[in-house]
Amino acid sequence: MTEMEKRSSEEMGPGLVGDVSAKSVTIRQGGARSVSAHEVTIRQGGAARVQAHEVELTQGGIGLARADEVEVTAGAIGLALARKAKVDQSTATAVVAGEALLDQAATAVVVAGTARAQDSAVGLLVALKVEGDRNRILFGPAAAFAFGAGVGLALWLLGRFRAR
Repeated sequence: MTEMEKRSSEEMGPGLVGDVSAKSVTIRQGGARSVSAHEVTIRQGGAARVQAHEVELTQGGIGLARADEVEVTAGAIGLALARKAKVDQSTATAVVAGEALLDQAATAVVVAGTARAQDSAVGLLVALKVEGDRNRILFGPAAAFAFGAGVGLALWLLGRFRAR
């Protein structure tokens, strides 16, 4: 175990590190491959993978975040898996959460029990309950199913004609 992994609280500045494990981790203008902690705060930095109870990201990026609570402000996240995810003036590829809160955000896919969105754009939204206004939702579940069926039919027909 490295010295970095033995400490209970870790604060990192500019530069890149590999794997970090501590009770509390703060990254400022730096990056890490993997972070495992109770609380993770990233400001103007990034991490490929984060496992924590609470994740707070400001002006940075995370590839995969697994946490009880994820909060992204003016940043980007690939995949957020959380009980509660808040995406504020940020972008996300996919958010899977019990409760998803979007404010001026752009997301490709949101799957949630409850989705609350304000002034946001979502490619595919699947939620039991949706609240908010001034949003742009490209596909709901029914539209996504119809689109997929249409593309599947077109590809099948194309395959049949090419076989001849």
